[in-house]
Amino acid sequence: MAHPAHPKGHSRRPSDRTAVPDDVTDRLLWALAVDVAAAHQLGPGGACTNLQCRGQDGPCWALRTALRAEQQARSAPTTLAPAPPPRPAGVARGRAPVPAAPRRFTGWFTPACPPAPLTRPAPTPAALPPGSRLHRRPPVAALAA
Repeated sequence: MAHPAHPKGHSRRPSDRTAVPDDVTDRLLWALAVDVAAAHQLGPGGACTNLQCRGQDGPCWALRTALRAEQQARSAPTTLAPAPPPRPAGVARGRAPVPAAPRRFTGWFTPACPPAPLTRPAPTPAALPPGSRLHRRPPVAALAA
């Protein structure tokens, strides 16, 4: 995994000088994790020796993350129990009923059911004054005459 600018054996990266284990599934993640872990080793007092960490006690955040990334870059062990079978859809763990899936998509801009039409109540003759014409404007021809 040597870089083209550094011939084999002259690289400054620890990942280039270390053999890649057989169980590594993500070589790039593994190499980065090895390089970061090598740069953030604990000193004699238990503090990180990297200048970016400024003497943090115990393993610093970068070292903890690098060790986790190194584990994630490797394949999972085969001794794990098999995954549980998937549960059928529509079955709840408790007693709560699970609603059925909608038959059609109801988006944010379309209502689930059409809104009721807006209607005005018709004026009743008893509620109108005797001289009013049902609150209507006169026709334009009547105004011009």
